[in-house]
Amino acid sequence: MLKTGALIIASHDYAEENRDNEGIPVYLPMYPLDGTTVIKREIAVLRRAGISPIMVLLGYQKELLKNHLCHNGVLYVEEENWREHDLAASVEFGLREAAGRMDRAVVIPVEYPAFSGETLELLLSCQGNAVPVCGGEEGYPRLYVPGETDILQCPVEDQGVLLSMKGDEGIRRVEQYVRERRDANALRCRTRLVLSKEEDFFGPGVYELLKAIGETGSIQAAAARMHMSYTKAWKMINQAEKEMGFLFLNRLSGGKNGGSSEITEEGRRFMERYHAMEEDMKRISQQFFDIYFCDFQ
Repeated sequence: MLKTGALIIASHDYAEENRDNEGIPVYLPMYPLDGTTVIKREIAVLRRAGISPIMVLLGYQKELLKNHLCHNGVLYVEEENWREHDLAASVEFGLREAAGRMDRAVVIPVEYPAFSGETLELLLSCQGNAVPVCGGEEGYPRLYVPGETDILQCPVEDQGVLLSMKGDEGIRRVEQYVRERRDANALRCRTRLVLSKEEDFFGPGVYELLKAIGETGSIQAAAARMHMSYTKAWKMINQAEKEMGFLFLNRLSGGKNGGSSEITEEGRRFMERYHAMEEDMKRISQQFFDIYFCDFQ
């Protein structure tokens, strides 16, 4: 039986040419996606298909990526000439390094994380080299067998094989596709921060409500956006103010269009700290989830 491994090409300098939806430069392998990161999502899909070993080709930011994957049980190969290599050269180098460790290799450029487990199974059922084809276009991942020259086109109904995170709108398209195709039964870790005294008073709901008020300048508009009653919105804000002992909102009255509301400076600082702590909790929780439940993903 052929031993099938994987090679993830993650050696290039993705940060210089990619920006998130807010225009901030990002390092694609570690970009948050589907409750984890791009490269960890790829590793999880490979593991569910029983693929081993999984090799990661390193170059740019190699120590950062090693640290990110330290509990994921992957092998590392350093590509010293990554600056001079295009994708084809990196694949060729990686396959040479993989020789002897696997009989055939699933090759994934790290910027193509949206493929499904079903697509992977179709590829693995092919004999020899294979490339997924969706709507007449070739995509990734691809299956390589040493010594084979013919390439089989493997028809799939998975547009994820065509979606790269590189280029204009790449990140947004991948995020949207993954969100739409997400398997409701997939095991994932959810973390939410709730602040309490005698009872819970500040959590994601209050934070999102205040954020909406800051954007709309109106409690009524923010409540409508969140599909809650105006009375309930006021009750949530009043409870938070009572527990913390300061105002989250400045209520501004007057004018023919009625009053408005704005976040106080103290309220804004509280929200910033809440959001920062929640993001840190999600990141740390995901790291432990990857350690303890990697075999169940």
